[in-house]
Amino acid sequence: LPAELPDLPTMNLAAYYRTSEHAGGDYYDFFPLDDGRWGIMIADVCGHGTPAAVLMAVTHCLAHTRPDHAVMPEEVLGYVNAQLAHRYTTDGGTFVTAFFGVYDPATRMLEYASAGHNPPRVKRCADGTMYSLDQAGGIPLGIMDDAAFERATFQFVPGDQALFYTDGI
Repeated sequence: LPAELPDLPTMNLAAYYRTSEHAGGDYYDFFPLDDGRWGIMIADVCGHGTPAAVLMAVTHCLAHTRPDHAVMPEEVLGYVNAQLAHRYTTDGGTFVTAFFGVYDPATRMLEYASAGHNPPRVKRCADGTMYSLDQAGGIPLGIMDDAAFERATFQFVPGDQALFYTDGI
């Protein structure tokens, strides 16, 4: 997990993390991208304890070593998925749910893809409207090496509140 949260223009961040055991498979991270954009990832390994924590560490390394061209959300998830399925989840009993978004502070636009993860929720505080970022689905990572992921967008407005979470909430 990040030692500290980044300073993203047009977005205030807060995070809370507590494992059910000494180690866990829940994960979140932020990735600085070109042109001031930021990658935002939240993920969860099936299972808990040390085995889940180890697979999440592998997932973290894969996300941080993706090819430079893989910056679109569906490309990042596709790359991580292929690597997990080829090398780390071949037993068929383990998988990772993940949500990866690319946030552009200049436009407040979020492009995102999901791999079976709980969709983040957004509250538009101006009028109380609630949104679920569930327009881009996909299967969890590590199940099929050639899985394809969809991309969707969400336009934030000043004052919106977003909740990214795992099953632990």
